[in-house]
Amino acid sequence: MPSLEVTVTAKVFPTESEERIMEILSDTFPGMKFERKGDYIVGKGDESSIDNLINMIGREKIAARAYVLFKKRKRGNSILIPLERDPLAVKRISFGEDGEFPPIWVEIRGDVDAILARLRNLADIR
Repeated sequence: MPSLEVTVTAKVFPTESEERIMEILSDTFPGMKFERKGDYIVGKGDESSIDNLINMIGREKIAARAYVLFKKRKRGNSILIPLERDPLAVKRISFGEDGEFPPIWVEIRGDVDAILARLRNLADIR
């Protein structure tokens, strides 16, 4: 797969455990390096950082929905998607901004058509 850059950003609120958020992010994006930047935890990674997320999408059989969302949110060579926090705590995925806390934002930059092709293949969309 051609090179991709992945950035994950999560705002940390005073009522949240920073360690728990780091654990959730590390479980969802293994191998990604995270650091605290003010009120945010920010992670930077490459194409391998998104593999687990794609696998989770396939396991939950939501590839068709993910494909439509990713395609809709594509802007040039970038895709920005919101992940709800609570489902990630139990290794599930929900896209959106409706949770009690703001979403975790995932930005994928580079050859995003390769990610769309993976999702399309998972969903068996012709």
